[in-house]
Amino acid sequence: MSIVPHLRFPSHEVWVTVILLFCLLLFVWVRIINPKKIPSLVSGFFGGGTTEEKTITPDSIALFFIFICSGALLVMQALRFYGIQSRFSPLEEFLLLGLLLLAYYLVKTIVLLLCGIIFRVQMNARDYVNEIFASAHLAALGLLPAAIVLTFMNNINVGLFEKCILGLIVLFFVYRTIKMFIVMRNRGLRIMYLFLYLCTLEIIPLVLIYEMQKGY
Repeated sequence: MSIVPHLRFPSHEVWVTVILLFCLLLFVWVRIINPKKIPSLVSGFFGGGTTEEKTITPDSIALFFIFICSGALLVMQALRFYGIQSRFSPLEEFLLLGLLLLAYYLVKTIVLLLCGIIFRVQMNARDYVNEIFASAHLAALGLLPAAIVLTFMNNINVGLFEKCILGLIVLFFVYRTIKMFIVMRNRGLRIMYLFLYLCTLEIIPLVLIYEMQKGY
């Protein structure tokens, strides 16, 4: 297997390389200004409690930006692999996917915080929101290398590689969901609240995406 700087996008789409380079520089910057950030994310996510991401900091914003960009590029790669074409240019498609992903997380955050106020479980709601964004920050560490590999590397089985990525994402999601279900249940949160949340903001969107993919 050899690494060759040959883009799978058209040769004039240099913005893809610029975005990946910028994300890589952001990651290096996070490691420099806060060396304990990544280890704390890993230990918190795979530990027994919630991850300590209580405030919005520049390094957390940088990791979330990496997550959004890497996720949008991987979705673009997947759409091209399955032969799904859109009427937008590649740059417009990237911006649209990024905005949709950002909007999805913002809607989840707003709904969770509102539910916390309505059902008087504000602390649990904030912990769940913190865990959602901490898992996105951690996912960025895997999505960025995957986006770089799919963009620059030749002589790989793209279909198999993307299925492996999807499988890891599903396992990541399932682990986070089960972990938070157990943590919140131990804190006295009613199972009905957790069930309603999982159905409305986690399971239903995934089912809709799957059905749309089947339609193509």
